[in-house]
Amino acid sequence: MAGFSPQHPSSAWSTEFGRDLSHDTCLDNPFNVEGLKEFSGPYSTMVEVPCIYKERQQLGDVERMLQKFKLLIRRLQDIDPKKMKHDEKLAFWINIHNALVMHALLAYAIPQNNVKRLFLLLKAAYNIGGHVVSADTIQSAILGCRIPRPGQWLRILLAPRTKLKTADERKAYAIQHPEPLLHFALCSGSHSDPALRVYTPKRVSLELETAKEEYIRAAFGVSKDRKIVLPKLVESYAKDAGLCTAGLIEMIHQSLPDPLKKRLKRCQLGKSRKNIEWMPHDFAFRYLISKELVKAEP
Repeated sequence: MAGFSPQHPSSAWSTEFGRDLSHDTCLDNPFNVEGLKEFSGPYSTMVEVPCIYKERQQLGDVERMLQKFKLLIRRLQDIDPKKMKHDEKLAFWINIHNALVMHALLAYAIPQNNVKRLFLLLKAAYNIGGHVVSADTIQSAILGCRIPRPGQWLRILLAPRTKLKTADERKAYAIQHPEPLLHFALCSGSHSDPALRVYTPKRVSLELETAKEEYIRAAFGVSKDRKIVLPKLVESYAKDAGLCTAGLIEMIHQSLPDPLKKRLKRCQLGKSRKNIEWMPHDFAFRYLISKELVKAEP
């Protein structure tokens, strides 16, 4: 299939983002980090989409936008990712994954439980180069970076890690080598996700590095007992990147501005990761969108 349509054509879903929302609003502590004060940085200017709701008055505008988007999606059938180089594949599949998941949320609405959320990733798919590719396949088999999902037992029971058979032509869609920085690029509409951006083939490596640094800067905190506080997403990256505790601390240090570096030095750091408090992934719905992607309606 080239795409998919809302289950109920008579109604449409709209984001809580419209003419009454100022693009100049500054976000204060977007990840609810303990001990964070005077928050600044690129994340403070992101546009926040906290919910999706039915808005019949904007039905016509939403439908027109979705129709234009579906026309673009149909063109994916003529693209051959097998011919792409590594960086081209990397940027292409990040953008396709994020667009696909957002499209699914708009079409089917926000899943109300863990089972529905998991099935959304399994059934949301595009026809790319003549092959059906789901969001789950992109994560597991093409990019090799499965992002956090709610319900550990559900992941094991309902969605074992996707592996493409040797004869499967989609195997050639995969990137050439693993990229741990993908943790800071893939979005599924969760509160703990990184900001939504568009990635480009020529600058994807730099863009991913920037995404990592900006995420850590926005999510870094220090607890009352002087422990570093960071989302578990950063821990997942550190494991995939093979970082030891010293390497992890150095990476955090390099990502922070000078005022936060001073706070990092005051933490009781040692060789154990017990000095880092990992915040559980928050699966509540939210998108943070890079301001450059948002254009105000006339």
